[in-house]
Amino acid sequence: MRLLRLPMFPLCLGVLALAMLGPALFGLIQGDEYSARSFLYTAIFTGFASATLAVALGSRGPGERDRTALRDLVICWVLVPLFAAAPLLLRTPYIGSWGAWFEMVGAFTTTGGTVYAEPEKVPEAIHLWRGMVAWFGGLVTLVAAFAILAPRNLGGFEVTVTSAGPAAGPVSLHGAATARLDDRLARTLRTLLPVYGALTAMLAFLFSALGQDGLAAAVHAMAIVSTSGISPYSDGLAAHPSFLVELVAVLFMVLAATRLSYAEARRFGAVERWHRDPELKLMALLVAIATLALFLRHWFGALTIELGDGASEALPALWGAVFTSLSFLTTTGFESASWHSARDWSGLANPGLILLGLCAIGGGAATTAGGIKLVRFYALLRHGARELERIAQPHSVQAAGARRRGVLREGAFLAWAFVMLYIMAIFVALIALTLTGLSFEDSLVAAIASISNTGPAFDLVAPGEIDFPRLSESQRLILAITMILGRIETLAVISLFNTDSWRRFGLGANNAGKARAKASESQR
Repeated sequence: MRLLRLPMFPLCLGVLALAMLGPALFGLIQGDEYSARSFLYTAIFTGFASATLAVALGSRGPGERDRTALRDLVICWVLVPLFAAAPLLLRTPYIGSWGAWFEMVGAFTTTGGTVYAEPEKVPEAIHLWRGMVAWFGGLVTLVAAFAILAPRNLGGFEVTVTSAGPAAGPVSLHGAATARLDDRLARTLRTLLPVYGALTAMLAFLFSALGQDGLAAAVHAMAIVSTSGISPYSDGLAAHPSFLVELVAVLFMVLAATRLSYAEARRFGAVERWHRDPELKLMALLVAIATLALFLRHWFGALTIELGDGASEALPALWGAVFTSLSFLTTTGFESASWHSARDWSGLANPGLILLGLCAIGGGAATTAGGIKLVRFYALLRHGARELERIAQPHSVQAAGARRRGVLREGAFLAWAFVMLYIMAIFVALIALTLTGLSFEDSLVAAIASISNTGPAFDLVAPGEIDFPRLSESQRLILAITMILGRIETLAVISLFNTDSWRRFGLGANNAGKARAKASESQR
């Protein structure tokens, strides 16, 4: 595919320009000509910018594109939302240029959240565009994970492939370690795009069959598959309560936040059956623990106060805890329609720390979910259990394969290093937000919600006190940078400045060749 030989930024802009034609056509059908013109004009401008950049940057060789792939990915996360924000600024100028860019950063990084104080009054074409940008951002996240981050042993893969040893080198999708970037992108798209699109279409059809209108069904389907939590309603999926809708959403949230749906892509690292997948088992365990804690918390709260028949509301409270816990663990951020009733039933305060802890852990590696990733948390748990065992039996030897030993040693070390960098990033964002005048509690919630790419957590954990529309421009800028950092991951950012990784992918050899050439010229 010749188009995949282009640098990532103009390629993403070209796809974005074509995608803008969808809301333009939708606005025209809905009779909203203002929205249709806004998206059509920005589509023409974005397409022209994409073509211009493709001509200017298309002369780079395959080796140079491989070396700059990670840098180009960072540029995409920063500048693609700038073009995506243009129709929002034309159609809803009251949010301002910073607000429009922040809205699209939240969508493109699959963080969610919105600067619109009353989403129900926003044109429907804008909501469709928000969902489409988040869906496209989720696809870029998946493709980048397997085609760019995996060959560099980043994005959670550093935990699962350490047992191969340094001699094995980086491995990409289908084991093509030495394949060019455009070949890796083509393989990844052929593997992931049909599954990603089919899951979205299937979920949209099920939502529509269960009673949601066409726009809400499409936006909610894209939001769940991309784990962005974007909705045309203020209350999200709970705006129109339906147990069947939430049950279907739970199934697809599990598929979106684990690698079960992308069987071919799981050839990188270890391939496990679904019932032996450590990420899936850990997800079930964490949801069960959080649900039990929330349910018992509500139950004992109901025993201490007089609220009528508490037993009749126990089942809705249990389901609300299951759905909301899973939603935040997958960094989607939807809350159950039974969540408020469960909270009112117990009469206790909002359990924000539990929800923030879940979204900080996040979903599976190489998925659209954010957070620390389940595979890193699994490596730390395994390492902790092994260290406790060694305290009781110092000379014990664990009978495990090479992969398990790799997870317990190098994998656990890298996972711990990532957790430390993750906490440090939260600390820096927290300090920066407090310096702008935001309270400590709100700054902590905003920092965790942003770096874990769970935007709805900010509104849910601190309801009625502060939200994205009431933040200042400096605060939005800090949170936008935090969202991008959470999506790229700190290890990937550090690797941009690591000369060892440059040398591994040929940049060091190129610099050495230039040095030898200069030395030979000086001798002459």
